Amino acid sequence: MKYNGDPELKQAQMTRDKIRAEKRSHIVREKTHLKQDERFQRMMGMTIQEKTFRNMIDFYKPELLKILRSSDQNAAIMKLSRSVRKTLILNGVIAYERNHREIASDALEYLAIA
Repeated sequence: MKYNGDPELKQAQMTRDKIRAEKRSHIVREKTHLKQDERFQRMMGMTIQEKTFRNMIDFYKPELLKILRSSDQNAAIMKLSRSVRKTLILNGVIAYERNHREIASDALEYLAIA
């Protein structure tokens, strides 16, 4: 008799357990992520985003210099492959505004230093 419980009650309990597990895993993931970011910043002296930005500029430096030498930056950027353009835009190396693309001011400053 004890195995013939209310099916709606069982479903409610399963839903409750699922929600609790999701909340727990989200909190644990968030805490782990923050600890990793703090540790990286202590070790490197910069955030992960800053390091990624610098790596992008260093890796794509020949292409960026070619764009700077061109008279029309937008046209030169459009000659890059779509995946490269997308990567540079997502990492803040290229500023994108209504069909007008140019190298971001932060990237120009870093290129001047490097």
